[in-house]
Amino acid sequence: MGKLSYLMDEISAGMEVYYSGKNGGQYLKTVYILCDNYVELVTKLYLVEKITGWTDKKTNGSFKNFHDILKDLEKSLKGHRAPDVLMRVQAIQQNMGDRRKRRNDFFHSTHLLDLNVTQRVCVEAFCELMEYGRVLFLQDWNAGVQSRCRMETLVTLFQLELRSFSDATVWPKINSVLKDWPRRSPDKKTISKKGTQYAEHPEDLHLRLCLDWGGQVLRDKLKQMLIANPSY
Repeated sequence: MGKLSYLMDEISAGMEVYYSGKNGGQYLKTVYILCDNYVELVTKLYLVEKITGWTDKKTNGSFKNFHDILKDLEKSLKGHRAPDVLMRVQAIQQNMGDRRKRRNDFFHSTHLLDLNVTQRVCVEAFCELMEYGRVLFLQDWNAGVQSRCRMETLVTLFQLELRSFSDATVWPKINSVLKDWPRRSPDKKTISKKGTQYAEHPEDLHLRLCLDWGGQVLRDKLKQMLIANPSY
């Protein structure tokens, strides 16, 4: 899968960022911007790999902007994909163009720095990104998702959350699955029938929780390590 494989790893990481701060909402704007970046990368990768001689530069040597790239993609699909597929891509691209404008406003208009991004906006953006990738890369995209168990789970969660906006029974069902997931004790011998996985090693989630709740105690211990070991 080449470069597509690396890109899918990046997209999976962005999805994890969303679910690392979903309840608090502290990463929503970050996730929104990441998803917008992934859209451009997916589009460029398709054009580079599928369209002979395509370049992201104009004849004058300047780089094509986001909307130019989307137009290049639309042209490349005409006559090569079914009319209904092309119409769906055009609809997705319209939404993507609107998101890009909003994303640029974050940086170019300081009075919008306090603009909120909702969970729904992020979920819709990622779900459309995944649909966009499937349309462009077909089975290669599906194979890439399926080869990554965590990514496939994340994609499923996003799809379920999208449904939850119109069906209030979805999240209670998800929670009923999560609360019954086995919990391993620190000795690795005892497994209870309910709970969540015990985090023994300082992996991403465990580290995030430490940073959130460690406060001054954690800060001082880390600073003490630097003082005691100046060669670090």
